[in-house]
Amino acid sequence: MTRSLEPLPAPLPQTPSGNVNLLALYLERFDRPHTRRAYRNDLVDFFGTPQITLELAARTTFVEVNRYLQALEAQGHKPATLHRRLAALRGFFDWLVALGALSHNPAHRQLVRRLRPIHTTSRSVLYLTTDEAARLLEAASLDPQTGLRDYALILTLIFCTLRRSEAAAMDVEHLRRLGAYWVLELPQTKGGAHQFVKVPDAVIDAIETMKSHYGITQGPLWRSLSRRNYGQRLTPHSIYRIVAQAALQAGLPRIGAHTLRHTGCTLALEAGASLEQVQAHARHRHIATTLRYIHQRDRLASSAADFIRIELPTHRP
Repeated sequence: MTRSLEPLPAPLPQTPSGNVNLLALYLERFDRPHTRRAYRNDLVDFFGTPQITLELAARTTFVEVNRYLQALEAQGHKPATLHRRLAALRGFFDWLVALGALSHNPAHRQLVRRLRPIHTTSRSVLYLTTDEAARLLEAASLDPQTGLRDYALILTLIFCTLRRSEAAAMDVEHLRRLGAYWVLELPQTKGGAHQFVKVPDAVIDAIETMKSHYGITQGPLWRSLSRRNYGQRLTPHSIYRIVAQAALQAGLPRIGAHTLRHTGCTLALEAGASLEQVQAHARHRHIATTLRYIHQRDRLASSAADFIRIELPTHRP
């Protein structure tokens, strides 16, 4: 018995005359909208157009890649930005080489200039103390229209160490019982699909109170309460603005949702959680990411600055 085979897709044009938009095809490799958007922006910035044909890609040389990186450095872009842009180019050309559309990668590491390293261990991580977190939650709860939503949202961001994109994607159905515990299913995350985190009872109580008040029974958990788009799912940018506005009302420095992720990780470590526990809860791929919080705490707790002794003048300008 013979099986009928599905027809093969049309082959990618292998000559420079092909006018297929390679960018659209390449972005289909990525599931997360944020990843697709970031790669698209980086590649459009390099090529100067969203219509990237095989002819345009084939004309690219390692000299152009090096001049592009040099221009970014001259414009004052941070090393992290340069590494990300180079990774986008290298991945795109690797894809074309794998397809057989190109014979070599003009962004190959042996052809392009060395970039300054990213010193992640010495970069400061902004987080809130327990008192500051309490002030933020109080300020978020004061608005009579949005207070219940904003309080529950910020509480969830801190205790579940969520990225704002993960919070924006939350549905009512993603919260469920797992034995004696509540968990939040995360269908799509930076670290991979189908992960879950434990949700403390206090967070569940705040979410249930919010759901009851706003009549939310299914679908998006965090919703707009403005007249313009009432009931629609909050975007990651909207979540950022909610956190920033609450921080302003609480008299705190301007922060975003990711600061609350840092806050959850740091407060857990300071209260005695192990590195492995925080790594698993925050879904860090590498333990080095979690170690940043330990390094910063130890560096500040025992600093050379504490040993400097100077007799300060009584009268200072």
